Amino acid sequence: MKSSKLGIVISHPIQYYAPLFKELAKEIDLKVFYCFNPSADQQGKDGFGIAFKWDIDLFDGYEYEFLNNVSKSPSSSYRSGCDTPEIGNSLEKYSPTHIVTFGWHLKSYQQALSYCKRNSIPIAVRGDSKIEKNEALIKKIVKWVSYPIFLNKYDAFLCVGKENKRYLLKYKVPPFKIIFSPHAVDQTFWSGEKKPQKNFTFIWVAKFIPLKRPFDVIDAFLRLYEINPNIQLKMVGSGPLLEASAKRALGCNGIKFLGFKNQNELKNEYLSSDVLILSSDSETWGLVVNEALSIGLKVILSSEIGCFPDLIRDHTGIVYNVGNIAQLSESMKILYSKKDSNEFVNAFKQINAIYSFKRNVISFKEFLELR
Repeated sequence: MKSSKLGIVISHPIQYYAPLFKELAKEIDLKVFYCFNPSADQQGKDGFGIAFKWDIDLFDGYEYEFLNNVSKSPSSSYRSGCDTPEIGNSLEKYSPTHIVTFGWHLKSYQQALSYCKRNSIPIAVRGDSKIEKNEALIKKIVKWVSYPIFLNKYDAFLCVGKENKRYLLKYKVPPFKIIFSPHAVDQTFWSGEKKPQKNFTFIWVAKFIPLKRPFDVIDAFLRLYEINPNIQLKMVGSGPLLEASAKRALGCNGIKFLGFKNQNELKNEYLSSDVLILSSDSETWGLVVNEALSIGLKVILSSEIGCFPDLIRDHTGIVYNVGNIAQLSESMKILYSKKDSNEFVNAFKQINAIYSFKRNVISFKEFLELR
């Protein structure tokens, strides 16, 4: 029997996935095909507000190739931003037995799908889409008609969590095609000895854009700060709402705006914090939550964060209704009042054991068993 060779097609190098590819490559013969390599300026355009490069090696430990992207404006934000018509030639040279695309919305992903169909190569897709509550009616109708046909062109789905599974089932993907492949982070990197702080510390990590709702966190914190000044809030990130957020917090010494933090700097900020807050209007998953749980931080999530059915349990955190400032402030008060215990430690261990690279390796191997 021909040995398995995996081809992975993904838009660009991503700080969350590079460690995953390195881990997979320890046990699987694979090659990653990138559709483009963003410059520091391009990377900063996506809501960060500053140019930067990640401070970890995104290419260590696995084989990779950059495809020829003919798009006039290379990007992962819209369909034609990744257009690689010669992808078939690159895949042909590598001769994979199986292919995984990290999504289906880009033209390159659809080009990979066409190649697989022409050559009878099993193809899986790994994404984190979830059901949108406020989707326009016309969009709902179009998806309801077209998605069951389109999605069933794939041989398998590497499903990252419960909300993603609900989405796939809604569009008539057969359960036998769904393989549990949870969102996870490099837990070895995101671990360390926590640094005791004088004040109980909340941390918010996101882009300063309307979708992330930074004002909600500031307003909720100010309510709690009025009655308990022995707390602080660190807001990590950059973006167009940063200046307005700083003005909203004017006069409160308990709120610190730390700007954008790269991976190693962010790890240090987590290690000197107690609770992570994620307040977004919509988030398909929220990998910063995995980072926080790896380090041992409790979390507070809005009801629109895709990972909460998977990661939130009695001793990992609290979910509040998005936009409800009073509920958010009360959630902060509850976790401030709770002391660390073995129950929290055990809960973190259980979650981190499931949502891990180890399970990801198993899931990719399960896909490779398809012939």
